[in-house]
Amino acid sequence: MDVLEYLEEAARGLADLAMFPCFDVAHYVVSVMALREQPGALEVSRVSPLACWFSSMLYCFGGAVLSGIMLAEPPVAPLSNGTGVLLASIIWYLIFYCPMDVAYGCAAVLPLRLVLSGMKEVTRTWKVLGGVVQARGKYKDSLLVMIAIGWARGAGGGLISNFEQLVRGVWKPETNELLRMS
Repeated sequence: MDVLEYLEEAARGLADLAMFPCFDVAHYVVSVMALREQPGALEVSRVSPLACWFSSMLYCFGGAVLSGIMLAEPPVAPLSNGTGVLLASIIWYLIFYCPMDVAYGCAAVLPLRLVLSGMKEVTRTWKVLGGVVQARGKYKDSLLVMIAIGWARGAGGGLISNFEQLVRGVWKPETNELLRMS
């Protein structure tokens, strides 16, 4: 077998991997860690755990919420997946409230963080594909709509961050992702 056949076989193997639970856990861990590292997030978690939890859910499910809004679907539909919300909530609790910050400290170790970030990027590609397929179901002939929904679904956590900051009470319009893309 030559190199191209090995790559094709590896690609088929990766395409058949299930996203749940390993890749979803990585996505939730990286998303909640990104929230925790925002200025003032720890203080909000102590003062208002509900606002912190809601912000975490926006970080974890922001793309699905945003694409739902763009397609005139219920924005709370992603939260109807009880297993995903429960898993994200458990990870939120561990990252923010684990004694001596053990969960955050372990996940913040650079080699593990790199692996988790890579796994999150794999889920991002699946989310972009899911957004394109979802948009294609409603707008079969509109390539621009499919691209916009795929982009929103893949980058939703960053795009919805201004609303998330508003929930935490630290809204900064100068951090708008549309104006200064990361």
